[in-house]
Amino acid sequence: MMISQETRDIYALIIVGNSGVGKSVLGNIILGRQYFKHDFSARSVTHQTESIICQLGDKYYRIYNVPGLIEGDEERIALNRREVSRAFEEQTEHSLVIIYVFGHQNGRIRNEDVVTFRAIHNAYTFSPDSLITVVNGLSPDRPSTYDKETQATLIGLLGMQPGRICFINHLKLDGTQEADVRTCLIDTILSVRPEVHTKNNDMNLMIEGVRGLEAALNKLQIEVESERHEHEAVIASMEREYEATQRLLTLRRLFGQAKANLRRLESFREQQEHLIYMLGQWEAEEIVYADHPSSDHFILARTNKQDAEEELAKNLTTQHQIDVALNVCRGDIEQICYELGQIYNGNLDREYYILFDNLRFDSTIVNVKHSFLNDLYKFTCHHFGDID
Repeated sequence: MMISQETRDIYALIIVGNSGVGKSVLGNIILGRQYFKHDFSARSVTHQTESIICQLGDKYYRIYNVPGLIEGDEERIALNRREVSRAFEEQTEHSLVIIYVFGHQNGRIRNEDVVTFRAIHNAYTFSPDSLITVVNGLSPDRPSTYDKETQATLIGLLGMQPGRICFINHLKLDGTQEADVRTCLIDTILSVRPEVHTKNNDMNLMIEGVRGLEAALNKLQIEVESERHEHEAVIASMEREYEATQRLLTLRRLFGQAKANLRRLESFREQQEHLIYMLGQWEAEEIVYADHPSSDHFILARTNKQDAEEELAKNLTTQHQIDVALNVCRGDIEQICYELGQIYNGNLDREYYILFDNLRFDSTIVNVKHSFLNDLYKFTCHHFGDID
């Protein structure tokens, strides 16, 4: 969904990485349409920062597609450096999410991508909470250990946790895989926390400096390979956080469904009261004219009473369906709570309590008579302690 540029409360989503890693393609997949220019070319296609506003989930983002930093001549590097800076400078007072896209050479993380990452990180200090790392264009037949080993490699090469990591396969030209990739990327974007990024240093990156850094990285790659086991605890922690984040995303959806169904239930019960009242009116009218069964008044009263009875039956059926849906929803929420308890050693994430409080204190459903909230309250207190 595209919106006007005047829309308030817009986060920024800046897609960065070197030329040819697929930034424009990924940007278009996130948008769900072709907007950013891309092509198969020996030279970079994106030379100027492009941006567009779109809605992802319940949030609005200005998506930036910026040029790759490293090129073959100093002038081009300087121009690209200014374009990358421009995207960040436009958003100095706004929270943003960063997607950094890595390419690879036969599965091996490229030194030039690490150099660029470090240069931008040195300038704007990425936070793992607002950073998404993408390793793009991978073979679907890669070894089963590749993703975990590459996580460890990235931690060693970058010197920090690389935020949420997405491993994306090389896409077929027929576009059949794009829907799954879009879902994965949007879910990941919504799971991170946008943060304000201020400039701390300049991006000092010239060709000779790049060559020197790449030589140093070759040595570091060897060291990282031999020390990968030291990062296993960090990777395990990242995997737990990822699992928790996925469950919290599901919780948000389930609480949203519960709120919508409780509101529907209230609406149908108000309609039920109205229908019962009208049934009484038409029955009284029918009795008044019972001695004149062929009169227009009697026929109209009986017809309207039958219509009201049919509507009431439909209403009660719908209420029953909503009741079943709410009970299923509560069961799903309880199951996720058990799983979160396993991840957090018997505790729940703070967001669960925020979601629950937002629901039970919502003025639009506070008077709805249903056991959903009471049952969920008792479950939470019994298994995870007092909620108040």
